[in-house]
Amino acid sequence: MTKRIGILYFSPTKTTKKICQAIASGMGANEPKIFNMTLPNSRSEFITNSNQVTENIDHLIVGAPVYSGKLPLQVKECLRSLKSKITTCSAIVVYGNRDFGIALYNMVELLSGNGFRVISAGAFIGQHSYSNILPIAIGRPDESDIKKAQQFGLNTLNSNKYLQQKDVPIQIDSASKSDKYDSIKPLYLAKICIKCGKCSQVCPLALISSDSGRYRNPISKRKCIGCMACVYNCETKARILKGNIFIKLLMKLILNKAQNERREPLLIIS
Repeated sequence: MTKRIGILYFSPTKTTKKICQAIASGMGANEPKIFNMTLPNSRSEFITNSNQVTENIDHLIVGAPVYSGKLPLQVKECLRSLKSKITTCSAIVVYGNRDFGIALYNMVELLSGNGFRVISAGAFIGQHSYSNILPIAIGRPDESDIKKAQQFGLNTLNSNKYLQQKDVPIQIDSASKSDKYDSIKPLYLAKICIKCGKCSQVCPLALISSDSGRYRNPISKRKCIGCMACVYNCETKARILKGNIFIKLLMKLILNKAQNERREPLLIIS
C-alpha cells in the first residue's frame, strides 16, 4: 500500500525544502501534503491547527536548517505544538558543511516526546548562509545530495523499526552549547533599493519594513537569524552580506575546514 506522505519544513532559502522533497520523491510521493512553517503567518496558523497535520498522513518528513548548531527557536515552537499517536516520521536537518551541533538530536527528542515514531534521521549539507563572504558548500545540495536523499527516502519506506535517542549523534562546540543565536546581519544599501518589498515578504521573522526595506527597529536587527533570505531574493543587491577584515579573518579561522572539506550526508535509518 502506498503511504500518504507529508512534509513539514522551515526553509528561508528553500534549501531544506529541496532536500525534503527529494526524500518524499524517493518514497514515491509525487504530491506530498505540504506544511510550511517558514513565515510568521503560516507558523501562527500551523500552531493553531497543528492537530490537523497528521490527519490522513502515514509518514511526516520534518525538515529545518541549523543555526549556531541548534534548531531555530521558531521550529522548536512549532514542533512543541505538534502531537501524534500513530504517525511515523523522518527528522531532517540541513547545515552548512561545518557541523549540525545538537539540532538533529533535539528534533528527534521533540518528535519522539510528542508521540511520533521516528524511523529515520538525516543531516544533509546545504550552501552555507555566509558563502558570499567565504565560499562554503557552494551549490549544495547538488545532484549527488539529491540522489542520496531520494535513496534515503526509499530506504525509510522499507523500514519498520524506530530510532532511539542514543542512535542520534551530536557535535558539541561553543556555539551549540550556548543559548545564543549569533549571526552576521546583512547590510542595507538604501540608494539602490527600489522598495519592492520582496525582502519583507521573505523574512521568516517579519523584521523588515515593506515600505523602506530597513529593519523595523533596532530590536528587529538584533533578532535577525542570518538566514540570508532577504539577500538571496534582492534583485538589485540592496541587501548584501559583507564582512570587514576582522569578520573575514574570524570566519576563516572557524570555517577553514568547512571551506576545504566536502562532507557527506549523515543518514540514520532504524
